[in-house]
Amino acid sequence: MSNQQTRTTARLREMILNGAFAPGERITESALASALGVSRTPVRLSLSVLEREGLVSSEPNRGFRVEAYSIGDISDAIDVRGTLEGMAARLVAEDGLAPHTAAALEDCLEIGERIIAKRAITPGDASDFGEMNGRFHKTIIEACNNKALENGLDLTHKMPFVEPAVIAIHDTIDGQQQMMVAQHQHRLIFDALENGEGARAEALMREHANVSKQALNVIGASIESGEHSAPPSLRLVTS
Repeated sequence: MSNQQTRTTARLREMILNGAFAPGERITESALASALGVSRTPVRLSLSVLEREGLVSSEPNRGFRVEAYSIGDISDAIDVRGTLEGMAARLVAEDGLAPHTAAALEDCLEIGERIIAKRAITPGDASDFGEMNGRFHKTIIEACNNKALENGLDLTHKMPFVEPAVIAIHDTIDGQQQMMVAQHQHRLIFDALENGEGARAEALMREHANVSKQALNVIGASIESGEHSAPPSLRLVTS
């Protein structure tokens, strides 16, 4: 992804999440390109990225429509994701962790350790952690060899903030601390898989999904208290 497209994607994502467009509003490439001062090509590619994230949906011959999801909708989808990923982890542990799967997971752990060891986390580090997190989860899912389970997860990933490679960080949450918790859980999950502890691996994977839910719960509470009257401000980190 080019620097211009990366910036365009980040700007469009920020605009949607900060309420620049009403839920259900139709947006077009030409209007967005004019507003952002870029050509239609990076806008078109960026909208494709945001469609995969579940923030917009395409309408034939009508451009794109901004999707609307409640905190509860997203939280429910994360619960489903955690249940399916827990099942995948149990299957992998019970079948025995294959050497190539273990090597891929260990590579993810090494990347995570290097990132959280830094004193200050940059947006680039957060993006790298998100990419690593997505790869860690994907490695386990692919290793379980269960197509029905993979298809079920693909459906949950169509909602924003549910896919593991996408990390939602609320302004009041310490992003570095959030990544440290996730990294610690990655280590525990790997140990359970390596030791063939199916029930433990399943429980840990389901608990791991709560890292995503915690940020959403803070947001939901702030909305209910009246602290936020507009769509909450989120920073979305994705590969």
